[in-house]
Amino acid sequence: NSPPQNSFDLAADRSRAYFNAKLRWVASGVYDLPFGSGRRMFQQGLAAAVLGGWQLSGILQLQSGFPYTINYKGDPINIGGGSGGILVRPNYVVDSSGHNVDPNLPSGRRTTAEYFNTAAFVQPINSFGDVARNSMTGANLINLDSTIARNFQIRERARLQFRVEFFNLANHPNYNLIGRVVNDPTFGIVQNQLSPRQIQLALKFSF
Repeated sequence: NSPPQNSFDLAADRSRAYFNAKLRWVASGVYDLPFGSGRRMFQQGLAAAVLGGWQLSGILQLQSGFPYTINYKGDPINIGGGSGGILVRPNYVVDSSGHNVDPNLPSGRRTTAEYFNTAAFVQPINSFGDVARNSMTGANLINLDSTIARNFQIRERARLQFRVEFFNLANHPNYNLIGRVVNDPTFGIVQNQLSPRQIQLALKFSF
């Protein structure tokens, strides 16, 4: 929801796409524990009955955040955008040395109440703002899903699998929507996040 500020100068809105993820890593693995009949260890007896047939698997996702745009709500520069439009972008605050104030905070200073430096932006006056489209980057994604399963061979062509599935096993907070409208009470505030750790049990019958 960030159309061009100036529809007569579309080149000024060249930027990263909103779905651009600069870095993404996905790794998955499945490991059959070496216990039970036909395995290297505890092939017979009580240990084989208890420890045999277990399997571990997991999917790890690491991804950099998506770009988003800082905007003003309304029409502070009188271009006919209407009172409810989200069209105009702000200016950067300039420090004493003449440089733009960096809106990005170090990771140790980011909180859910202020994810970026909200004081780095100021309302433009009688001109389009100089903050570029999609110049901010959202929160990274770190997610590990894992499964512990045990297979039971019932007949030659029939097998039962008991599964314990963990989604977001580490319960890592993955922030989703961050307030990006300068003159809105939610500016700079993390408004929601992806699901916390979830655990589910399942049975699967194969035949």
